[in-house]
Amino acid sequence: MKKVIVIALILMNVVSVNASSNIPKYKIVANSNSEKDIKEMYEIKNDLIHDYRIWVKGVDDIDQALADHQKDYDANYYNGEYKIIVGKGKGKTLTGELKVSYCTSTKEIKKKSFFAELFS
Repeated sequence: MKKVIVIALILMNVVSVNASSNIPKYKIVANSNSEKDIKEMYEIKNDLIHDYRIWVKGVDDIDQALADHQKDYDANYYNGEYKIIVGKGKGKTLTGELKVSYCTSTKEIKKKSFFAELFS
């Protein structure tokens, strides 16, 4: 019986499961390293984030919404990544996650009250 438990514990440590959520990512490659092209890359990023919020509002399948809007940015959506290549694509690369709200946090907020601590 001990052998079975030891083998089960070893297998649990060997096998790993990726429990991350399916958040789509973006990758924008600039035409060149010039300041004008990099500025254009950041403008495309801001437009993409704005459009993404509109596209996924009330949509169940986010992947399908991104796949439907590939032509808007001459992009490719494959394996959870929305890839936009501007011009020849020989410049800097900008990557990130596409989120509906960038103001949310996963950290738990601990509420403290001075009066509750004083009288308890």
